[in-house]
Amino acid sequence: MAEEPNPEAWAELRSGRPTSDDGLVTRGLHYRDEETAILMGMDAEGDLHLLVPVSKGPSFQEFPDLNGLMVRHRVTTEGQFLGLVATAPHERVFTPVCREVVEAVLVQNREPWTAVASIVRQWQSAWRPTRQYMSQTTQVGLAGELIVLARIMIDALGSRAVLIWSGPESERHDFVSGNLHLEVKTTRASRHEHDISRLDQLWMPDGRRLLLASVQLEASVGGTLTLASLIDEVIELIRDDPAAVDDFLLKLSRLNWSDEMRRSGELLHFHLRDAALYDVDDEFPRLNEDFRPPSGVLSVRYTVSLANLPTLGVDEVIEMVRASQAFG
Repeated sequence: MAEEPNPEAWAELRSGRPTSDDGLVTRGLHYRDEETAILMGMDAEGDLHLLVPVSKGPSFQEFPDLNGLMVRHRVTTEGQFLGLVATAPHERVFTPVCREVVEAVLVQNREPWTAVASIVRQWQSAWRPTRQYMSQTTQVGLAGELIVLARIMIDALGSRAVLIWSGPESERHDFVSGNLHLEVKTTRASRHEHDISRLDQLWMPDGRRLLLASVQLEASVGGTLTLASLIDEVIELIRDDPAAVDDFLLKLSRLNWSDEMRRSGELLHFHLRDAALYDVDDEFPRLNEDFRPPSGVLSVRYTVSLANLPTLGVDEVIEMVRASQAFG
């Protein structure tokens, strides 16, 4: 049997990969018929992980991310690890890299960080640093924002809607139009349920109104929606405003979009299953503004269900957005 990592070991991990976005399933790597302290792993997106135990982080500058390959210092409850991470389409190249690392650490007794730096440098031509990888989670979230941008915001405001798209800026809400804010939540689940990752994400300053767009996408190889098709849709709508096009493309680049994704295996395809618009009012399920986490709790994440809540019509929201500009 071929030494691990090998296709069979990756396939075993793939069959039991976690469902949560931040989950990681691992197993001990076998070398010369013995289990070692090195771990193989796979996350929810199918990314491949090799975890080598270390006592500390690297003593030199951090590794630059390459196209499909990252090196990370990972600290877990089980200890510290040097983590090599590759995207699923790069398995055939990642596997021999991992074998060299395993050989260097277990047989040659080389210091892991130094060995990995040397090995990655030798393989660098296969991992050209052409662009950053866009995760599936980012693709899903961006797809929802682009649907709302193209089919509500541009309809309401024309090309200047791009200027109030604040999602790529990591602001609290994805669109801010005068006294009206709009947050977009996108899921691949079959219900209007969403994780709220910021305590203040559903809070509003006095005198302002918050709406929430809930978008349900179904990932499918036969899906007609992709980031590429949605980007093309937006550009077609704003093509008469070159400044807006430039601003739109700049914001996409901040999210690691590249036209190379159009030809890559990482581009997801979707069907739009459903979309709904909600007024975040006193009846909306959320933690109120006066909520304060206990001392020592640094962050709060919770899930809301929007079942049975009243929805707003698209035309109604478009009129709200237009009216909000009087307060800009």
